[in-house]
Amino acid sequence: MFLDIGFTMIGGPEIGPAGWLIRALGLPHGAKATLQSWLFTTPLRTPEELADRLSAHFSLDREATRQVVSGFWERQILDAYPLPGAESFLIALERAGIPYGFITNIWTPFLMGFARHFPEVFERAPLFASCRLGISKPDEGLYRHALAACGVQADQAVMIGDTYAMDLAPALRLGMKGVWLLHRPEKEKEDLVALLNQRSPRPDLTLATIADLTVESLRRLFLV
Repeated sequence: MFLDIGFTMIGGPEIGPAGWLIRALGLPHGAKATLQSWLFTTPLRTPEELADRLSAHFSLDREATRQVVSGFWERQILDAYPLPGAESFLIALERAGIPYGFITNIWTPFLMGFARHFPEVFERAPLFASCRLGISKPDEGLYRHALAACGVQADQAVMIGDTYAMDLAPALRLGMKGVWLLHRPEKEKEDLVALLNQRSPRPDLTLATIADLTVESLRRLFLV
């Protein structure tokens, strides 16, 4: 069983890191794609590393950029919070003997925020993070890598996530099962319409949040 992290396991600010940096540093809106690539598919180790890359690429004052990025980096760690039901669901999986890992598009500080709230899980569970592997969802390669690393066939695996396009669509294409957690339905309108009009494959289970997900419901759907 694989889970997404952001807004599946943990919540945080509504504005993403790329959007926040564009606003805070006065960057052009067209910089978003470049920033998304740097943030989510680069193994950034320190805020200074990111700040120096930003200042060089966008001709920004180096020290001022470092100050802005350092403060933002720390806030991203501290602003991460566990979503209701996330911890109890993992405990239920462990008690049931169901192995799990994480497939996630995430950047380093938010991953550190996850580690702060789930330190033991972070240390022992298989973790396939875009910022470590240099590949991000919806690229099916990330899922194939996770499946191969865990020695699991696609039809034996389940993907649980909050976004259809990023989390579920690639998994369903590969033959995995899918559980859609509509934590933020306002951001999923286009995919909801496509599903209602039968233009996209349906997930195997759709719920409001991870707090509504139980081991029993998974067994009924997948362990038959």
